[in-house]
Amino acid sequence: MLLYSENTPHFPINFPMNFSGKLTAKIVIKDDYVRTNGTCALYLQIFLDGEKKKIPLNISVKPVDYDKIKQRVKSKEIFWKDYNLLIEKSLADLNRIEISYRLGSEVLTMEKLLHEFQNPTSRIDFISFWEKEMENQKLIRDPATVKQQMSSLRKVKNYKKSILFNEITKSFYEKMIFHFAKVEKNSPHTVQTLGKNFKKYLHIANELGIKTPLRYQDIKTPRSQSNRTFLMPEEIYKLNEFYKSNFINETYKNILSRFLFACFTGLRISDIKRISIDNIVGDILIFVANKGEKLQRIPLSESALKFIGKERLFEKDYSEKHINEELKAIARIVGIKKKITFHVARHSFATNFLLCNGRVEVLQKLLGHSDIKETMIYVHIVDSITDRQIHNMDDILIEKPLN
Repeated sequence: MLLYSENTPHFPINFPMNFSGKLTAKIVIKDDYVRTNGTCALYLQIFLDGEKKKIPLNISVKPVDYDKIKQRVKSKEIFWKDYNLLIEKSLADLNRIEISYRLGSEVLTMEKLLHEFQNPTSRIDFISFWEKEMENQKLIRDPATVKQQMSSLRKVKNYKKSILFNEITKSFYEKMIFHFAKVEKNSPHTVQTLGKNFKKYLHIANELGIKTPLRYQDIKTPRSQSNRTFLMPEEIYKLNEFYKSNFINETYKNILSRFLFACFTGLRISDIKRISIDNIVGDILIFVANKGEKLQRIPLSESALKFIGKERLFEKDYSEKHINEELKAIARIVGIKKKITFHVARHSFATNFLLCNGRVEVLQKLLGHSDIKETMIYVHIVDSITDRQIHNMDDILIEKPLN
């Protein structure tokens, strides 16, 4: 039962919470430290399950202007009305959190309480929640993943600046996906990534007890099977010839060594950046993948070993952006008309592995896919190549002009 003070009938000063321990709160003045102007700071003091925390209210008054019993600023202080409104709002926010957790039958910890209090909209607005949670993700995810998720967040925010959790219905989600696919005409891969990231942060919210009409389990994100650029063997051969040539400059050579190594191992750029010579035991590359944090073991072919050094794997360091810019320039030089980024090397490895009669289960392990459906995308690509190439046999019966 909530306990209210007589002078503020709308807001509680002390209130117990039976469902998750006892919570009490009061406004205190830190009168053991007096500032040069004679004022002392006011704090919201919270007790929950034996823990005590003080939250500054950014209010300072003279000790004689504060009523410790009523826990309010006295009327002789020039800003007493404003200060008391701020105090009551803080208590009201605390009360709102208490009611939200009690009605949801959730256990409220001090950590959750402080997060909710300091981020009052994050439990109401999905965009605010996503923005706040991104700060945590920056501490545990690689920069490329954070950049990708931030891109999705910006797109969703441009679509709707504020999305209340109770607005997230099946209809809302379908309309949003339709907008990006048909109105903005984003690529299938971009729409898939956006849906995946939307689902990820809805998952985090649901796991924290925030209820939504559409739960994350109900969202199905179809995998995009199109727009996977890869290089055929003759195109990889062209790059290798350029790599071995005498007139290639140092930057191109350093970048191509990484790219061609990835063409024969399937490594992502994030993994290329973190491995060293210590990760190679004999002719086996052993490392923890940046994405998924899985231990991977990749046998290195003779071709792969040609592109690494003996004391350090690769010379110098380059940003992913710079690498992709230089790869486009290299493609123009050797006459490859495809749009090349570093990730094309991974697609090229997977496609050519299967074209060389590699087994899909083995490819799944080499790529570190947890779900074989991800790997099957490359099977479909290879099937489409085989279907097209069989028609090349039609050339056998085409009459050749006589010389």
